Amino acid sequence: MKNGTEFRAFVETTAVFLSDTAVLDYFRQPLPGPLDGRLGQIVDRYMAAAPEQRDLLLAALDKSQRALFGIFGHREVTLAAREESRERLRRGLVGLALAHHELDRGSLEAALAVPHHIARKLGVNTVDLFDETAVYFAGEMGNYLRGYGRRSDVGLRKYGWREIKTPDGVKYKVSPGA
Repeated sequence: MKNGTEFRAFVETTAVFLSDTAVLDYFRQPLPGPLDGRLGQIVDRYMAAAPEQRDLLLAALDKSQRALFGIFGHREVTLAAREESRERLRRGLVGLALAHHELDRGSLEAALAVPHHIARKLGVNTVDLFDETAVYFAGEMGNYLRGYGRRSDVGLRKYGWREIKTPDGVKYKVSPGA
């Protein structure tokens, strides 16, 4: 039971940390920023957890706390593109799925277009990547991820995204009017 107690303590500590973190402040941080590492550790712990522990963490997060994982996911997949890192890509995809685990299909579909694009750009099989990510999510979210990885109609432009080359590397922005 020790492991269960430790994970509950982790969930409580995580909830407090996330409650004290403003979405806008995180969004404005340079990439990479100080919160990226901390949120990455939370995502790693989530991925290493047993399914019932993952459910416990998901249940403990409110909408604004989950939004932080959406920002993390986008930032992480951007870093994946810059570093050509498959591991960062998968971790960012998990972050995006955590943010959208209640399955708001419209915003999730658009958010997943970026990692889908980056996977193809890096030569990563999207079916494999999304299947590997789906194992961390039960039910409808897992099924949705598996299906999305099999899609051939996903593109940045279709979902209002554009890839911008900057001195720091690529970044992904929603086009004005999208």
